[in-house]
Order: sequence, then structure tokens, then C-alpha cells
Amino acid sequence: RVAKLDIRELGQNDIGKFLSDTLCLPLRHVRELARLVHTKTRGNPFFVNQFLKTIIHNQMMQFSVKSRRWEWECDVIDTQMISDGVAELLATRFNELPLPLMQTVMITSCFGSQIDESTVNLLNAGHQLLPFEMEDALKLAVKEGIVEKAGPLYQFTHDLIRQTIYETIPANERKLLHQTVGSVLLRSAANDSAVHLLAVDQINTYCQGEVLGPGERSHVARINATAAKYAIAASSFEQARSYVSAGMRLLDTNRWDEEYSLTLQLYEMSASISCFNGETDDMASCLREVIANVRSFEDSLTSSSLLAKLLAASHKYPEAIKNCLSILSALGEEFPEEISLPFVLSELSVIQTTLANISVNQVKLLPEMTDKSKLNAMKFLSMLC
Repeated sequence: RVAKLDIRELGQNDIGKFLSDTLCLPLRHVRELARLVHTKTRGNPFFVNQFLKTIIHNQMMQFSVKSRRWEWECDVIDTQMISDGVAELLATRFNELPLPLMQTVMITSCFGSQIDESTVNLLNAGHQLLPFEMEDALKLAVKEGIVEKAGPLYQFTHDLIRQTIYETIPANERKLLHQTVGSVLLRSAANDSAVHLLAVDQINTYCQGEVLGPGERSHVARINATAAKYAIAASSFEQARSYVSAGMRLLDTNRWDEEYSLTLQLYEMSASISCFNGETDDMASCLREVIANVRSFEDSLTSSSLLAKLLAASHKYPEAIKNCLSILSALGEEFPEEISLPFVLSELSVIQTTLANISVNQVKLLPEMTDKSKLNAMKFLSMLC
């Protein structure tokens, strides 16, 4: 005869009594451990047993011969991820959660496995996304075991939970949610590069496979160009490459006619990134495109400086020098093709004589340079450095 037993979920007090009896310790000594076990297992008896075996196996709980009792560190045990089974259990119960909690964790899932507290505050400002405090909903999510708080970060307790929540959002609504979240962040970004990059990542997710109008394509291409500039400044060249590529994809085939300045900026950044990465073929391709479409000599200075670097990287030093001297000559600055040491010493002597009776303070009081050719020559020389 087979008897069927219904085993209900264990409460925190039930787990506390179980631990107290099993470990032969007073209830007060295991209260915090019981809370952790309940959070990590949701009170499922099978998962409670499995979790305890795991932390013992991982030596997070050990029997001390010296003190003749079980010992553990709750902070260490708190780092133990929940099991796949608990994740599946939480995922299947998602639709039973309160609506504010569901909406908040859906937004959180758009950022991947974790979201920073400062980002939550930006999204929460003025209740632009939700009519309630997201922070309160996230605290409830922590109690439910969906996310956990580690310093300033809220992170999903398991990838399966995040994936289930994210895929619960219908595909079309999901893309619009990315757009809305990105737009809210973009309005809050000001000059904060990290927030701007976060916003552009969200908007680019929305743009994948979408048919955008000309105005919207231009706008998204511009914010990608700004994002690329921030990424280059942070020496994150692969990230910068993704933003430049996204911006270029959004521009029409007649980009040089309709979006000249933006197109020039994107191609120059693409060439710069290729230069940093040592990708000479890609760099040459970008420079050819710029040189074929540039409208003025001034607009060609950046690409000319990059061309000189490309020639030098290809060990074509005479060509690189000739290119630079040609540009400087066009700007009114003549240099001899062959420069000897006596010539350099002579020029330095002239400069020293000129500045001999001029103090640093007098230099600071000199009027700013206004000669456009001189300014462009200085700009070109600085880009060569």
C-alpha cells in the first residue's frame, strides 16, 4: 500500500526549530541562519535539505572540534547562489506577485543581471516610468528572493529568474520598454558619460530590426556618436566601435549629402579606433571614404593626421613626412624637407633670444591666437603627437 503525504512549505520558524534540533544549538543561535535558508529555498523541504548539504560541501558550515559545535558565517552563506530548482519555483510564481513588483522587476530585467541603485533613482525621478517608488518594490523583491542587494547593486538571484521575467514581456512591448527606459535615462544624463552609455545601450536594443523614420535615425545616430566619443575617452575601443557601427548603420546611403558633419565625425572616429587597434586595412578604408567626400581643407585635417600615422605604421616614413610637410605648407608653415641638428639648434637659439626678456606672466597676458591658419597648424601638429 502506498501512502501519499502532502508536505507543506516550511516557514522561517519551522526551519529554525529544525536547525536547532539538528545542530543541537539554542534557537537564538540559529535564527539568522534560518532566515537565510528560508530566503534561499523559499521553505521547500527538498531545497532546504539540498541547500544545507551544499553549504557544508562548500565548507561554509563546518564542525569545530575545538568548540565542539557547528560554526558558520552568515555573510559567507549569503553569497551562495540559489539552486536551479528554487529559481524555477520562483519563476513559475512570477505572475502571482503584486503588480508594482512585477512591473519593477520587468524594467530591471532590461539591464541584464543587475542594476545600480543610482540608475534606479534616475528612473524613479518624477515617476516618469511608474507611478510608485521603484525602490520600495525592489525591497519587496529582495524579500521574495527574486533579487538580492549587494552594496549599491540589485542583482537577480539566478539567471533563470531574470530570463523568465524578461521573456514574460511580449516582444513588441519589450522593445518599446527599452526605448522608454533609454529615453528617460538620456534626459537625465546631462554630461554623465556612464548614464549616456547606459541610455544608448537601451535605445540600440529597441532599434534592432525596427523601421525608423529619417528624423529618428538621425537622432539615434547622433547619440551613438556621442557615446562613441565617451567610450574612446575611456579607452574602451571595442565598445566605441559598436557605437560607431550602430551610428553608421542608421544613416542613409546619401549620408554625405544629408548628414555631412555627423558622417564625417563617425568616419573619423572609426579611423581613430582602427588606428588604436592596429587595424590598418579598416583605417585605410575609412580614410579613403573621408578624403573622397570631404568638403573643405580644414575638414580634412583630422584624416590627414591619421593618414600620416597610417603611413608611419606601415614603415613608409618618407611618405608620412612628405604628407605632413604638405599640409603644413598649405597652412603657411614652411619646413625644410631635410632637417639637420645645426638647423634645430639655430631655431632654438632664435626662440630663446625672442623669449629672453619675456616672463611667464607676460606670456599669459598675451592675446589669444586668432589667425585661422595658425590655429589649424597648431591643431594639426597636436593631432600628430
